[in-house]
Amino acid sequence: MYSVPPQCVLAATDLSEHGGEAADRAVALATAHGARVRVVHVLSPGVDPDLVEFAGARLRSRTRRYADGGENVETGLRFGRTGHALLDEARKTDADLLVVGAHGAHRRPDASIGGVPANLVRASGVPTLIVRRPADTAYRRVLLAVDDSEVSREAARVGTGLTPEAEHLVLHAGLVPGERLLLQQGVDDAGLEQLRSAVVEQARPGIERLADTLHPRPDRVLVVPGRAQDTVPERAESLGADLVAVGTGTRSGLGYTFLGSVARHVVVRSPCDVLVVPNAER
Repeated sequence: MYSVPPQCVLAATDLSEHGGEAADRAVALATAHGARVRVVHVLSPGVDPDLVEFAGARLRSRTRRYADGGENVETGLRFGRTGHALLDEARKTDADLLVVGAHGAHRRPDASIGGVPANLVRASGVPTLIVRRPADTAYRRVLLAVDDSEVSREAARVGTGLTPEAEHLVLHAGLVPGERLLLQQGVDDAGLEQLRSAVVEQARPGIERLADTLHPRPDRVLVVPGRAQDTVPERAESLGADLVAVGTGTRSGLGYTFLGSVARHVVVRSPCDVLVVPNAER
């Protein structure tokens, strides 16, 4: 189980506007929970010393507008490949929450998420928050995507614990087993709708029990038919969620998380920030 609330928050910034949003959110969360926070910028090895000095000054300048004028926010420069350097920093600082922007300064027009955050989601051994929006306010509505797995329960626990003042909505989406085959065999819309209703009602008691274990208890429990990988990002948009929390994967021998299809789709398609909680088993 992960530490909730977090004790140490690590934020990565490339000093771009999106990277600044991630740092803002990290500091806001850390301040709310009394956690340590460290903001890091990664440089390539062998860069010009003048650039190193400039990057350090820029990083320190950004932190001056944070809590207590930046006095309670640690900053640091690291050197190497960005993903590896950040994961190493997370291990050295015992960070239990990693915060990154969905995009950096060199965003491709066709990219919904940058390469570094995508890789970090897979490789991070702690919950990773992908920031898409400015941190102007605290999270107000959080969508907790759950199924019957232990990792989704842990994601819901981390999501509620990280945002105790928000409105929490539990969402479970389920399909009729063999739905496509049933359609091919001639089951009409009315018959399929009955089956979908039965699946929803069968799942509801278990999801309600899950909701009862969370603190604070979610304000609403939504159990709906549909493919979770489609339904979660769609409901996040229609419900006006600020944050989606989703669990994912098992850990490989190389330390990478095998992202499930739901997590992959949520990370790519969600209109808001996404908290990805990996399986805690190593």
